[in-house]
Amino acid sequence: MDKREIKIMILKHVILHILDKDAGNLIASQAEIDLTQPGLHDYLEKIIMKFQTGDFKPGTLTGEDYLAQTIDDNNGLSFAEKTTQLAEKLFDTIAASEAVPAGDLLSFEFAEGTDDFFGLIKLNFAPRYAHIVDYRDDQLVNNLVLNQAVLPGANQKADEGIIVNLMNGSYMLVEKQYLIDGHRINYFSERFLEIKPEESTKDNIKTIKRAVKTVADKFDVPEHEAMAATQSAIFESVSDGGQINTADIAEAVFKGNISAKQAYNEVIADKELDTAIDVPNVERVEKKYRLQRFKLDSGIEIAIPMDIYQDRSKVEFVNNPDGTMSLVIKDIESIVNKFNS
Repeated sequence: MDKREIKIMILKHVILHILDKDAGNLIASQAEIDLTQPGLHDYLEKIIMKFQTGDFKPGTLTGEDYLAQTIDDNNGLSFAEKTTQLAEKLFDTIAASEAVPAGDLLSFEFAEGTDDFFGLIKLNFAPRYAHIVDYRDDQLVNNLVLNQAVLPGANQKADEGIIVNLMNGSYMLVEKQYLIDGHRINYFSERFLEIKPEESTKDNIKTIKRAVKTVADKFDVPEHEAMAATQSAIFESVSDGGQINTADIAEAVFKGNISAKQAYNEVIADKELDTAIDVPNVERVEKKYRLQRFKLDSGIEIAIPMDIYQDRSKVEFVNNPDGTMSLVIKDIESIVNKFNS
């Protein structure tokens, strides 16, 4: 999450279209949702905020994009008509795939600060049991019934969706690959929205980790050392400048080894990663990487705060003459047992 001031979210339009692909039906709503229903605004706001603070693919629409033209205020369509067109295309895209779950397409516009936003979030159905009051032989019986179309909770992250800043066309997109026509594809961006987003922070970090591991294996750098140094470099780079600097990672992991750094830079170049990768949600990355986590072959797991891990007077990995390693934790003044009832 980027470091920004708290802004009030004002929902302007919300409509829900049902993509019941299992029954072969698209049920398009002709009117918007009544936002005065108790608790509804809070539920929708939490869904949107969960989306905004998650890991997403950034990008920017152009005037020629299918989505940009569909949501353009100058096309003469109402909000219901625009979103119905989108729902129809999405339904046609997923109808033939058994892998893509049925769900509801939540479409909305909201204002936040001085900007207006348009969003689509696919709320996938999940089976849940609910009680039902029934009668059997003139006796009241409380039974359980399986509801196949329960919507996700407000704090559950979405698998597919997009939020567009209508002021500048920038967007954040979340999607999941599914098997369609024999191929695993990002159908949401490729076939539905017809856009090409950038890689997410999570995907870029995965690529960096694979590159580091490949080079570390080649130059006999212990994997736990290489991964720990990579995490430290990412954490410091993001905290200082809101970016991941691939050159900083090369220096941190392969310091003093010119050949290893060169091999790493070649892998990064081959993967077409930028030297400086912008991170939209800085606070999320900082929170995720502020602890170094290790699991030892003995089964011991340990989490060490980043600043402590980098302080040799507090913690140190020691290579023993017999080829084993020791983890030394120093300068302990007190120990608190974290047993919870």
